[in-house]
Amino acid sequence: MMDTNFLEGKIVLITGAGSGFGRNMAISFASKGANLVLNDINMAGLEETQRLVLDNNKVEILLVQADISDLKQVKDMRIKTFEKFDNVYILVNNAGIDGGLYKSLAASPKVYDKVMAVNVKGAWNVTKTFHHRMKGQRNFKPIRGKIINIASCAGTESGFNPYLGIYSASKATLIAFTKLWALELGSSNITVNSISPGLFLTPIYKDDKTIKMLMEQRGIKLPIDRIGMPQEVADIALFLSSPAANYITGHNLVLDGGMTISVNKL
Repeated sequence: MMDTNFLEGKIVLITGAGSGFGRNMAISFASKGANLVLNDINMAGLEETQRLVLDNNKVEILLVQADISDLKQVKDMRIKTFEKFDNVYILVNNAGIDGGLYKSLAASPKVYDKVMAVNVKGAWNVTKTFHHRMKGQRNFKPIRGKIINIASCAGTESGFNPYLGIYSASKATLIAFTKLWALELGSSNITVNSISPGLFLTPIYKDDKTIKMLMEQRGIKLPIDRIGMPQEVADIALFLSSPAANYITGHNLVLDGGMTISVNKL
């Protein structure tokens, strides 16, 4: 039976933790004993996440307001992290933006630069900045650290969406980085996996009616006939962080209620 506090003594760093998936993951990781480094550009959101975590968990939390697309700010976050804590066992690259409903070739250079800066360069900045310390965590066995990237089914072969053009491309790139980093860091006993959510009720959408309207416009059908909830992404992230997933790396786990397999079949 798995230890219910399998993250005790371990630090989880989550980007984009001020809302949505990041907030749910923070609460879930804390429930397993983890202390937290929570990052976002929105301090009010971070403070609300912290309050919700501490409602039911006695853990230590460091809040870091930083723009992950800026390498200097990420390096400053590393300094603050290791002034307070002695490890980062789980790194969750969750921060992301949608970029609007534009076909890739219709998007402006400004939209392209912003989406790629956060969704791709941001994850690269954070991983580049923290992986060296993770490689040296030899006291954690058999795995020294784990990296979890929050991608999207819009970045998968069956989920590419021209109406989410630059966003789709950014998430496809993040999935590619997942596999590359798994190859690069495997010999250091660091696992790297990604989660690709489908349609989920997050702050990107106003409510489930908005999602259903988009589904009707695009002819999207879900074999599991409901919209996903953020806690379901947190549950998968928790599984990947657990000892049960120690031999899983380079994997992109699609969590979409069967949406991408249903194309032209339902």
